[in-house]
Amino acid sequence: MTETLQNLLIRRIQKTGPISLTEFMAEALHNKNFGYYATRDPIGFLGDFTTAPEISQIFGELIGLWILNAHQQQEIDGPLCLVELGPGRGTLMSDILRVLLKFENIEELLEVHLVETNPILRQLQHKLLGNLKVLWHDDLSTLPDQPWFLVANEFLDTLPVTQLIKNGDRWTERLIDYDLARGHFFWTSSGSTSRLSLLISDQVSSKAPDNALLEFSPATLGIFKTIADNTSKKGGAALLIDYGYLKPNFKSSIQAVHDHKMVDPLSNPGTNDISCHVDFQSILHESQFFEINFHGPIPQGDFLISMGINERAERLKHGSSIQQINDIDIAVKRLTAREEMGKLFKVIGLTPKNSPTPLGFMD
Repeated sequence: MTETLQNLLIRRIQKTGPISLTEFMAEALHNKNFGYYATRDPIGFLGDFTTAPEISQIFGELIGLWILNAHQQQEIDGPLCLVELGPGRGTLMSDILRVLLKFENIEELLEVHLVETNPILRQLQHKLLGNLKVLWHDDLSTLPDQPWFLVANEFLDTLPVTQLIKNGDRWTERLIDYDLARGHFFWTSSGSTSRLSLLISDQVSSKAPDNALLEFSPATLGIFKTIADNTSKKGGAALLIDYGYLKPNFKSSIQAVHDHKMVDPLSNPGTNDISCHVDFQSILHESQFFEINFHGPIPQGDFLISMGINERAERLKHGSSIQQINDIDIAVKRLTAREEMGKLFKVIGLTPKNSPTPLGFMD
């Protein structure tokens, strides 16, 4: 029998019992031999999803301006340490750099650091950015000990989550089992009260109906803590962009996409893009423990409009064909309209304590 991730997970369940959603997602997305993000280029028309940088160059150009402004607001003696988490094909970083490199002496200051584990995407990033000094990292632990100017677009939604389900007056962990007779994975419950339930306030628990779901992502909070700690101690700035919620709706946000279509998250592990909505309320709560200025979350549409997306679009239209003008209008609508990406996607900014309010977050 040819080894597959499904076989590996089935054997694990048979040996130790049902597994957590955290374990299932970690293996399905990041297993070195079979994981979705370790074995393919998932982005674009031939992939399974399209991100904002692939929709329009304006998105990355505006983020480049945001980073430049944040850097100019601080007196940093040393390089401009540009960091991206989950850089995809390198499109966003390429658009950011096109803006930054227009300014005199910036190239001498630039250090580009990409946190990427996918060898296929690393090759694409190298091809696109190879004329600059770029360093790759498997995680944040090897990033340089200096201020980071960091961006993470649609990165946090790929991090594993734990789900708790309300059974009467108890919150138990939602687990994944395998039905040998029917040949598919299915949801089950731990049966015992989860220790994570201690994090659920009485107010939230009392509002939750029976069978309500809550999601926790220690991995997301761990990443956030690392970024916030660096910003508070060394300076720099961070921009985190993702889709998510501010208040729990007591439903599962886990979703899977294959060939741009929604599929069962438990089917064919390793072949689908599994993601979840980011709990921005938990991030906002965590931010109070760090000496930083926390900006947002605000809708992506509001942020981009404040940054000047409409004005930049008009400038791009000059000298363009009718088809190009139409494409620009469609792209701006996708990025900013409330019924598209404008409301669901949210933006968070981190800057040092006592620093000015950055672009995009001003009233």
